[in-house]
Amino acid sequence: MGEIPYRTAVPFPLLGVLVALPLLLSVVLRNMRDSRRVYALGLTGGAIELALTALLLARFERGTSDLQFVERVPLFGGLAYHVGVDGVSVLFLPLTALLTLLVTLYAQEVAKERPARYLSAIFALEAVLMGAFVSLDLLLFWVFSSLELLPGFWLVRDWGTGPGRVAAARRYAALNMMGVLLLLAGALVIGRSASAPPFTLTSLLAADVPPKAQALAFWLMMLGFAVRIPLFPFHGWLPKVLEEGPVVGVSVFLVGAKLGAYGILRFVIPVLPEAAHHYSGTIAIFGVVGIVYGGLLALVQTNLRRLVAFACLAHMGSVLVGLSSLNFEGLTGALLVTLNVGLSAAGLYFVAGFLHRRLGSTEVDRPTHYAPILSLTFLLVGLSTIGMPGTSGFEAEHLVVVGALGAHRSAMAVAVGAGSLLGAAYLLRYFQRAFLAAAAGAPAPSRPRLPDLRVREIIIAGAVAAVIVGLGLFSHPLLDVVGGSLRAMSEEVETPRAPARVGSRNEAR
Repeated sequence: MGEIPYRTAVPFPLLGVLVALPLLLSVVLRNMRDSRRVYALGLTGGAIELALTALLLARFERGTSDLQFVERVPLFGGLAYHVGVDGVSVLFLPLTALLTLLVTLYAQEVAKERPARYLSAIFALEAVLMGAFVSLDLLLFWVFSSLELLPGFWLVRDWGTGPGRVAAARRYAALNMMGVLLLLAGALVIGRSASAPPFTLTSLLAADVPPKAQALAFWLMMLGFAVRIPLFPFHGWLPKVLEEGPVVGVSVFLVGAKLGAYGILRFVIPVLPEAAHHYSGTIAIFGVVGIVYGGLLALVQTNLRRLVAFACLAHMGSVLVGLSSLNFEGLTGALLVTLNVGLSAAGLYFVAGFLHRRLGSTEVDRPTHYAPILSLTFLLVGLSTIGMPGTSGFEAEHLVVVGALGAHRSAMAVAVGAGSLLGAAYLLRYFQRAFLAAAAGAPAPSRPRLPDLRVREIIIAGAVAAVIVGLGLFSHPLLDVVGGSLRAMSEEVETPRAPARVGSRNEAR
């Protein structure tokens, strides 16, 4: 894995700017008083950030596994500012920037209380997510991952819509802090067991970790990331937080930027490939249980926010099945499912926000009556989550199934397919009961009407829908972006190096 400095593509440290700009916006916005200027600056800064991620994609070299736009500055101890992107990470940056811009636009539409502090927290969350996605140093990634808890806690506690928002915020912070500590413990096990404490990605890939230490580090890091994603059975904080927290805000980022799934693909599988092989069957079983458990719970939900929470649990089970396949198709499918869940689940939470604004609830017992654009938005975004052809979810789900079959796990492939059927059941069931029940048997002119989407809401819905359909119809450019890195990773980890036990990297070679 080579490193390409940022100067070969752009004349300034682009990744550093992507982290610093939202952080600067967070500081400036917090002390502003005029709400008009707050929103104007927030929208301008969000648009600039999105444009910079578009520049990043335009200058990104496809078909290679090299780390690109690399910046490296030694800090202190074993910590270094070492950032860069490759096919594994680059698409998370425009996704995060797009969601931030749309959340800012939504906040202006609903006139959020204390907009300066709200947007300050939103941009602080964007800054730490950007930092985590570009980090090539495991300790730096851990720092950004830990800092994510602070703005998340503030958003749930101060802008939540439920009476239990304070308790939900504390549960979110406590359980995710446990995940952060487990991740740190796993990193320290790797550093202590190697000849030197290597925490940059290139050093980690070259580290010779003894068998017992490799197994211990694998489970510590997997459990840490499982809490953050979350995966079954570490999901207890997510439904409560998404139900009690802001309808749109931190919920969009929690389901939209799957930092835990990214961390597994970035630091666990390539760094500990023998352990990944040794325990891949166990990981796949956890994934299948999550698919079934999350899908069945989503099927009985009457609240859209809880439904999406359990749907995310089911889809992250599919991600786990793809990751456990350890082949190119499975790893690619897992990455694309993570990105699609980030986009489509965030879209469903925007729909939940639209409903909550009109009805004061997202419960199914309060149907939206006749709102064609809102209904169509829910249907399109919902279809993408179940992998309907022509949407961004189709290629992702298809590759996970192909990867499971390639790993000779037919039962796992069937489980992923069953998860899609369950997804169709709970999403179409909610659509029928919430959007069509009041209109059944009534001619269109006599149906009870509800205010449909306004201009800003149409912009938000249109942006999400355009990306979903665009990626569904033109998926090959997406595969070109991620293909080089994931193919190189799969070639490293697909062939078992120590089938009888978890072996060291040198022993396996």
